[in-house]
Amino acid sequence: MNDQASGAALRIICAGGFRAAMEAIAPQFESESGSRVSLTFGTPAKTRELVSAGTDFDLAVVTAGSLDEAATAQLDAATRFTVARSPVGMGLRAGLEKRSISALPDFIAVIESLSSIGLSDPKAGTNLGADILANAERLGFADKMRDKVKLVFGPGSLASASVAKGEIDAVITLASEIITVEGVTFLGAIPEEMRLGTPFVAAAARGDVPPAAQQFLDFLKTPGSVEKMRKTGLVALP
Repeated sequence: MNDQASGAALRIICAGGFRAAMEAIAPQFESESGSRVSLTFGTPAKTRELVSAGTDFDLAVVTAGSLDEAATAQLDAATRFTVARSPVGMGLRAGLEKRSISALPDFIAVIESLSSIGLSDPKAGTNLGADILANAERLGFADKMRDKVKLVFGPGSLASASVAKGEIDAVITLASEIITVEGVTFLGAIPEEMRLGTPFVAAAARGDVPPAAQQFLDFLKTPGSVEKMRKTGLVALP
């Protein structure tokens, strides 16, 4: 729902995996449009809770998988589109050898060489860590990984921060939560056999769509916004 008063800030609920891009896009939008923006970030579970509860907001940029029936009902279907996708990638702490992980055997070999691997704790409201382990199980190398996993309570960016501090050897999370963390060496996307990647959808809140909300949704499709997404590891989609 929205009840944006004239001149009030545009209220945006945003998934943590899109945070780095949003923090670059929103100021540019403010500069060009003259509208103010208020951002609320959260894990998939938190953004789903905020949207489905009918919290006052004007638009949302969230993971597609986080939208249950209740959350979807709070969004304007006519304005909804898939804005970008984040591959899942791997990052290393400084001092470790940079190696290819594009082929599954190489990815497994890198995992075997590490002492610790940071994943987001599912208890923090994101299922990506659990999905990574489930797919490692499916592909037959979960036993090479399980004892090395260090669960970090928070989004992948916090796991990446632990790598940057030297507390963990590596992180596997959204590429957008690795590339933007200084001090982490990004190895690239993990192999396609893992079948992982997160699409982000954008939509206005249900009800009368404020002109600034539609303007922001259109702004997400501009070349400048697409370039900002690319620089943070996202693949912008038509």
